[in-house]
Parts: sequence; structure tokens; C-alpha cells
Amino acid sequence: MGHRALKVIYCGAIEPILSYGAPAWEIALTKQRNLNYQRVQRMMNIKISKAFKTLSYEASCILAGVRPIRIAIEENVRTYKTIYNNTEYDAPLEVRYWPHPAEIQPIRAPTEIRHNVINIFTGGSKIGGKVGAAAVIIKDDMVLHQSTYKLHEGCSNNKAEQVAILRALE
Repeated sequence: MGHRALKVIYCGAIEPILSYGAPAWEIALTKQRNLNYQRVQRMMNIKISKAFKTLSYEASCILAGVRPIRIAIEENVRTYKTIYNNTEYDAPLEVRYWPHPAEIQPIRAPTEIRHNVINIFTGGSKIGGKVGAAAVIIKDDMVLHQSTYKLHEGCSNNKAEQVAILRALE
């Protein structure tokens, strides 16, 4: 099999099996004798990278382009703790607890722009494959600076907005 197919198999099947139930045996990961799962990953990494069997575990992870299994397991444990043990986690509400739209306070734009204040207006958009950002700086009804930026087509609308804000602040 090719290295890409082996990597897909590893990431889709073997890594989830190795990290299954990780929050339950998290403490066991700290003991050196329980690091047998690294041997399984090393063997798969050697197959993926088509390397010699003398390759070390750390080097096999780099050559295969996969993260060490310990990091994947620690990520699963942190995700579990964040979702189930953290009371401050902002989990989505069930639909029955959503506020009625009539109860939500509307966001109102200011009716007038104060003078002697620098006003900065930014915007970003993505239409089709074209992405752009713009910023305008106004003081006392005079445009101090106006700029537009063309961004890579892979950028998202949110990234365009962020670029516009960053450029305006610069």
C-alpha cells in the first residue's frame, strides 16, 4: 500500500483505537511501563514512511507526518475534561432553553458620530473566489486614510474582517 493510504488507515482507525477511553486511564500514561502503545505507533510510522526498522520512535513520527500518540491521547483527555468537568464551559444550549427573539435586546447603531474623535470603519468580504478588506479613518468629517486590500482566495470572510481591523490599527 502507498504511504498516503497507510496514513489514512492509521489516522482513521488505529489512532482512535489506541486513544479510546483515554480519560479513564490517564494516570497510567505517566508510568514508563505503560508506553507499549508507542511501539504500535512506531511500527505503523515505519510502514507509512517506508523507513528502516532501526528508526527511533520520535523520528518515525516526524517522517510519517503524524503526531505522537501521547499528544493525541492528552488532547482527548483535555477535550473530555473541558466538556464534562468544566462548569465554565460555554456548551450549546438545548433549543428549549433558547431565548425568544422578542426578548433579545436589539443592537442599535449610534445615531450621530461625535466630533473630535477618530472613527475607524473596517470591512471584509468574500464573493466567489475574490476576497478583500478595506479600512477608512475619519476625523472631523475628513477622511484621513482610506485603503483597500486584496487577499488570497483561500481566506475566509472572517479573516478578511480581521485583516481590515489589523491594517486600520497599524
